[in-house]
Amino acid sequence: MSMSKIILLLLLLAPLRMAAASPDCAPGREPGMEASFACSQMWLLKAEQDLCVRIMAWGGVDMSVSHKEEETGYVSLAAWFAVESFEVTRIAARNQLNHNTSLSGEERRAYEGCMKDYALAGRSITRVADEMLPSCRFTGLSGEYNRALNSIVSCMNRLSALARVNTPLYPMVLADQDKAVLAYHLATLIGVV
Repeated sequence: MSMSKIILLLLLLAPLRMAAASPDCAPGREPGMEASFACSQMWLLKAEQDLCVRIMAWGGVDMSVSHKEEETGYVSLAAWFAVESFEVTRIAARNQLNHNTSLSGEERRAYEGCMKDYALAGRSITRVADEMLPSCRFTGLSGEYNRALNSIVSCMNRLSALARVNTPLYPMVLADQDKAVLAYHLATLIGVV
């Protein structure tokens, strides 16, 4: 199977996996918030608000004002979006290492370091999306978000050191940082970070 087909399959299946994992952490309570309101929180920058709307659309969320959902569902969706994005970037880095024979030693070391960083980031954000949010276990959630974000920043720093090299991985890592920050900010909707 080609890389583009694998990536497409990951992106198509992710909303289904996320939807199955969206919990209701406050049973018996009316759904709390419209998706458009969740994405327009004042602490979000305009670019984060736009990304939030794209994530909601990716997850198939009804964006109408009359539709409300439990906030944890939105938080879960953002976490799953980050999981899938991190995986796509990790695959891209691995492909560069395995197939790009023109990588210099410095680039190769940076990409290998990024693979380690992304392994840590992926474990943390997957723990959030796959274990903590579905079971409504919020203790330590902030730490997991921070570990994921710090690992992404570590990779960005490695790639920034290659300033004279135009690496295709850097824009992907920068976008992952934005997704991790947004996921963290949306977690404030459930009051745990």
